[in-house]
Amino acid sequence: MRYIPKKTKVKMEFGRGITLSDVIVAAIGIGVGLALVFANIPYNYYLAIAWVSIIASLFFPIDEGVRIYASIGLLFRFLAFKKTYSKDAVNKKGESEINKIMPFEGIYKERYINFKEYYAQVLEIFPVQFDLLNEYKQNMLIRTFANALSRLSVNQKASIVKINKAMIFDEYVQNEDKKYDSLMELEYEGEMTEKEVESRADIFESRVTELEVMNREEKIFKDYFYIVVYDSDREALDSTIEGMANTMKNSVVPIYSERLVGRDLAVFLKANYGKEFDERDLESTPFAEFANWAKPGKVAFKVNKTIIDKVPYRSFTISDYPLQVPNAWGAFFFSLDRTNVVVNIDPIKKDVAEKQIDRAIVEMEGKMTNFRKTSRIIENETHLATLKNLLEQLKNNGEQLFDINIHLVCEEPARKEVRAILKQNGFKVSEMFGRQVDSFVSRSISALDNVKQFKRSMPTTTLAAIFPFISGALQDRNGFYIGFNEYPVFVNFFARNSERVNSNMMIIGKSGSGKSYATKTLLTNLAAENTKIFVLDPEDEYSGLAYNLKGKVLDVGSSISGRLNPFHIITTLESDEGSSDDSYSTHLQFLEQFFSVILPGMSSDAFETLNALVIEMYQKKGIDSFTALNKLKPEDFPIFDDLYKLIVDSIKKEKDQYRKRNLQIVETYISKFASGGRNSNLWNGPTSIATKENFITFSFRSLLANRNEVIANAQMLLVFKYLDNEIIKNKDFNDKYSANRKIVIAVDEAHVFINPKFPIALDFMAQMAKRIRKYSGMQIVITQNIKDFVGSPEIERQSSAVINASQYSFIFSLAPNDISDLVSLYRNAGEINEEEQDNIVTAGLGQAFLITGPMSRTSVRIVANDIIKAKFS
Repeated sequence: MRYIPKKTKVKMEFGRGITLSDVIVAAIGIGVGLALVFANIPYNYYLAIAWVSIIASLFFPIDEGVRIYASIGLLFRFLAFKKTYSKDAVNKKGESEINKIMPFEGIYKERYINFKEYYAQVLEIFPVQFDLLNEYKQNMLIRTFANALSRLSVNQKASIVKINKAMIFDEYVQNEDKKYDSLMELEYEGEMTEKEVESRADIFESRVTELEVMNREEKIFKDYFYIVVYDSDREALDSTIEGMANTMKNSVVPIYSERLVGRDLAVFLKANYGKEFDERDLESTPFAEFANWAKPGKVAFKVNKTIIDKVPYRSFTISDYPLQVPNAWGAFFFSLDRTNVVVNIDPIKKDVAEKQIDRAIVEMEGKMTNFRKTSRIIENETHLATLKNLLEQLKNNGEQLFDINIHLVCEEPARKEVRAILKQNGFKVSEMFGRQVDSFVSRSISALDNVKQFKRSMPTTTLAAIFPFISGALQDRNGFYIGFNEYPVFVNFFARNSERVNSNMMIIGKSGSGKSYATKTLLTNLAAENTKIFVLDPEDEYSGLAYNLKGKVLDVGSSISGRLNPFHIITTLESDEGSSDDSYSTHLQFLEQFFSVILPGMSSDAFETLNALVIEMYQKKGIDSFTALNKLKPEDFPIFDDLYKLIVDSIKKEKDQYRKRNLQIVETYISKFASGGRNSNLWNGPTSIATKENFITFSFRSLLANRNEVIANAQMLLVFKYLDNEIIKNKDFNDKYSANRKIVIAVDEAHVFINPKFPIALDFMAQMAKRIRKYSGMQIVITQNIKDFVGSPEIERQSSAVINASQYSFIFSLAPNDISDLVSLYRNAGEINEEEQDNIVTAGLGQAFLITGPMSRTSVRIVANDIIKAKFS
């Protein structure tokens, strides 16, 4: 909790809430009443009683802090003002030029708002999902914002602004056209068939249709956040804006921002007066007319509301604050629907602030002796304590003092909700009766604030803790639509910035949570985006998707679809990076891992004998560490028959009984993989798998149906080894054609491949995750069984390595007893706090907790349109 200090400008009071103006009005009323009592006129006593009754009624408040007698004064003042302003006032009687109430004159040099006597610049602040962060990270963000506010000089003023305007999806529509063109280029280069392109064309059409509906027909209005700084010195203004942006960006816990220029500045100004406009109108508007376009056509003031371009609005100014507030204490009213918010900020010189507080303390100490009611004494003691605490912060903690005023303007139908929510949270508001012109000027973008009686002085950290920049919005440029939270969610999984360093992904969720539906949605969308996709599919879930995308299903439980030869040496990613080619020795190490999986129980001596035989077998084929492997054909590599023949020949020649016994053990184990053995059809032959298509699934169903986990795990290792080569081939293609084709490897039901005795599969996933990011690729690991990922300390270590190498995590609903395992796995990957855990446990079908970075988390409901869903089956 943080403290909002009581007012530092203390009014003279003659009793609880009785001010000097009250005493004067009362004295006048009593004087006139007495005059009537002693007047020699008929019914003088009755007139005196009536008069006193009228005067007494004038002391009732009709607005926060404003009594009836003051309201009457405001009403007469309002009647003296012009009440209607418009752009074409010259031709209309009773109307004044709109420019008379418009603080700004134009946009100067693309980046300044010109107010004649001073200028302003605007930073758009990109929000974060603040409420999903733990308290430490929240405090760090607030400190970052406080440091930015400290860049303001006493000669400057600022505003924190929230507007609500329609989202524009034109850029996403244009990107869809570019993405489709890239597929046409692949077809031209012979890397994609005409049927494959056609199978993806309707995906693009459906995505564009969705975008156009949101773009034109069913507009989506979104909250946007800004900081505006005002100064008469343009050079100092530039320095402050640049300094604030860099301070926020370069912090340990960064806040990202962007300076508005040109067209964006005009749209920002326009949105402060309403949201029923189309910013695309500026495309045909000369720059010199931007400022005039931003101004409303007509503004009419009523006693308690303002009508802008025929839309009625209600104004509120916060008149009093609760004493204690939490982090992000302003977020609740900044997030109010159909409401714009302006927080005007005026830095106070330190010496002036100290004198102001000193005077207030003296006034309050004087009041302490004037009241005997316990409630009043406690109130004054609290006020005095907050003032002393504020002075201490200024003197000892390097705090700065700011005068702030908070103005809200909402559409007429939302007024009751706004009033109720503010009151519910302990805030008092004035509805600005008779002061609509003052309110309009004060909440417009300018350094003016005519509502001075409600200003409150706050130190830097309390002001920074208002932190309104909160949203679960996620709209990556060049991303595709995956679903929605409060807004449509667009993700570019190949985006790169200071926070996103790779594209790897974890998808976790219990059975029936919507995990598979989400995975297919993501893969279908990725398939339409110049991407080559390989899926390790234990349950044959992706065959329909492969069929509809004109891909291929490879049954790795037999050799019908092709064979993977364990002895085929594939160039390693490491050697492809430019180091010496050690593919041969690396493959020998891989074979040791492979044999440890398929030959469980073999003695260590026999195992060493086998390793020596493998080297001898390669030598008989003329293959060693100096061989140009890239010139060899699949038929040039040895197979299990070659190894078995070498073993049999060695047994015949061997004289040493101990070595002969080891050879016989090896012969027993290897025989089942050579011709005539029960597993000979799987690996005994040259590599013959072909994966020219752009969506390939390796189906493990037949292997797993036989409950042969050993063979399934070994086959998975071979598939991963094969995919190493596919990654290199994709890199070669990109280099050759200056292309940017992505490659995706998805491991579905990854827990199936985890062997507690030999956690080699997890090690491969961890290594693949590290390597693939360098090659325009991503690895997706999908699982429903968290407990298999924490089965032993070694498995948990490797599982954590996979997660730490994953930029993205989609976490669907999990059972409560799985949460502790999840927390353990994510301990070094940004953690998952208690609120996030609750969100995961209570998530509905298709609802995912999405992590895109240490500070970037949100929730999203995955959605696939009918065209995409049709691809699944």
